[in-house]
Amino acid sequence: MSHIRSPEAATPPGISPLPGGLGWVVADREAAVGLLSDDRLGVVESTAVMASLTHGLADDVRPMAEELGAFAERIMLQASPERHAGLRRAFGRFFTADAVEAMVPALRALADRVVGRFAAAGGGEFMTAVAFRYAIECGAHLLGLSPEEFHRLHKLSQRLALVAYAARLPDPAAAVTEGHAALAEIRRSLRRARPQAPPGSVLGAWHAGWTGGLAEEDFEANIVMLVQASLETVAGMLGNAAIFILGSPAASDPAHREAMLDEALRSEPPLKTLERVAHAPITFGDLHVRAGQIISVRVAEANRPDDRVAGRAVLSFGWGAYRCLGARLARYQAIELFDALHRAAPGAVLVDDEIERIRHIRFNMPRRLMVRCPAEPEPDLARMLTESLAEHDLDRPLSSVERVMAAATLEQNGHTVPDHATAPTTIRGWLAWATTHRG
Repeated sequence: MSHIRSPEAATPPGISPLPGGLGWVVADREAAVGLLSDDRLGVVESTAVMASLTHGLADDVRPMAEELGAFAERIMLQASPERHAGLRRAFGRFFTADAVEAMVPALRALADRVVGRFAAAGGGEFMTAVAFRYAIECGAHLLGLSPEEFHRLHKLSQRLALVAYAARLPDPAAAVTEGHAALAEIRRSLRRARPQAPPGSVLGAWHAGWTGGLAEEDFEANIVMLVQASLETVAGMLGNAAIFILGSPAASDPAHREAMLDEALRSEPPLKTLERVAHAPITFGDLHVRAGQIISVRVAEANRPDDRVAGRAVLSFGWGAYRCLGARLARYQAIELFDALHRAAPGAVLVDDEIERIRHIRFNMPRRLMVRCPAEPEPDLARMLTESLAEHDLDRPLSSVERVMAAATLEQNGHTVPDHATAPTTIRGWLAWATTHRG
């Protein structure tokens, strides 16, 4: 990698240099989309990192590091562009529009189960009881594992991931030995799980003989990648969305819930940065990127609306060749979860005004979210609203006149009402309002 200092005098707007000429920080949407769309910009591959680590190890540990390096090279998100493209094509069958659509009933059932327990308890800590729990359930369903085995594999994968930082640790050989033991246990676990996996799952398809032209080692490596990629980022997305959605009057409308989810993804993306490396020189406007330099995209800043970019692209799932393969599935997961929460506890609200966030270099998510799920409003109020509006469909969008009538009904029954501009759009939304602290 080049360490020659970059010229800084003519840095384009929204782009700043990393120290020592290592590369560039990009916070401009147009530059981010343009650079990430360039095939010459790839990921930081594991080969150089593992090769450097291996040379400093004792003879009895070096073969373990070499085996771990060969494993890491097969992981989609760390693979060279050519290898990545082949892996993406193979695993893409599980993330097509049709495949995700077929998963929706299962996602809905999982969401109802997780949220049902949470609502029945009157709420609680959302990140642990709902966000992480639901992410584990969905990831386990996708792969064909039990939730308990998925969680265990995730713990093992964390031990395995530490090998990438072994050179910085006081005892690199111990980290390599520990990572190698974790890899051996992961392989044993996958061999045990394959025969029991449902046919439509990743492990089930593998057991049934589908290979997609891949080697067995490719499956192992990328199942580990899917375990890692489908937990923290999904849970973070759900927690960030909950801050926008819970307690909002507009949350009674499914279209508004989706709009709030998109706004959460835009302004509070689960990943703070996207790191890429230039495999060849790139010129973008006045920016000249040398081969080996790093491009670090600040996602939330680059997500700011910019009419110069067609489609107002959202970068929260990445962009270009390495865009998140599971982006469509993740969005469906969030929609089904908040639909289920609205069905089970339409008046769910956040308890704390100040949100503490995880201090992590990559992940952006709440540390904890205390949520209250009030009991359903009294039947008399529901009856009064439906009778005054001559409407028994609790989810039909109300006209402006009906919204005024609904507000009057609430006032007559001793409830405060929101401003007209933010008034709920359905009868169910008005009932939810009546159960929150604002009612």
